[in-house]
Amino acid sequence: MATKISGDLRFSASPEQVYAMVTNPEYVQEKNERTGGEEVKVQVDDRGAEGASIEVSRVLPAEIPSFAKKFVGEQIQTVQKDEWAPVNSDGSYQGTLNVDFGKTPMSIKGNFAIRPEGDGAVLEVRGEAKASVPLVGGKLENVAVEQFQRAVRKEQEIGEEWLAR
Repeated sequence: MATKISGDLRFSASPEQVYAMVTNPEYVQEKNERTGGEEVKVQVDDRGAEGASIEVSRVLPAEIPSFAKKFVGEQIQTVQKDEWAPVNSDGSYQGTLNVDFGKTPMSIKGNFAIRPEGDGAVLEVRGEAKASVPLVGGKLENVAVEQFQRAVRKEQEIGEEWLAR
């Protein structure tokens, strides 16, 4: 069983500007560092009109309950791969995300969408956290959802600052 995750980030910028931000290697680096990532390595393959691929490896401190630390340790090594498709005819964007937690028996898979909303844009994230641990998998998934929600709030702040520059 998996636990659903979702988050909406709203910006007073066009979908095109939000897409340019989330595929900018400097933004991706800053976002990952400011959300607690260490040893962050970013690789962006901008394919222009054909979309973009982003791969981020990082180490995160395991700021989780003690029961979960026996499964994940003091640090969590993650590799996140995002794939963005070409812009849609209505000016919106869609993509997928896949977060691998290395030796930790956990994964997050989902989808992104950037679409117009009022005078700005919304970046929607929908997915599932799955832990492959008998008996405590659901608890680990709930921890991942809490971490995800904190990261979304921080990313909202970082994105607003980035777009204001």
